[in-house]
Amino acid sequence: MKVELDREALIALVCVQVPNYSIFEHPLVKKCGSYCGGFVEKWSWKGYELEELSKQELYELYMLCKNSFEK
Repeated sequence: MKVELDREALIALVCVQVPNYSIFEHPLVKKCGSYCGGFVEKWSWKGYELEELSKQELYELYMLCKNSFEK
């Protein structure tokens, strides 16, 4: 199946992902999001950073997060 996604759809795909702890320090992940540890334990994406990424970078970020939980 082939699906064409525009920038907004790619950003939406990224925003529903939460990266595994193991990739928090990856340059692309670190640039576009932040983690609040402790009691809250929450990952937040930086919308303004996501808006600056190319479609290819958004796809790479999505795949990084998606695959970060695979063993």
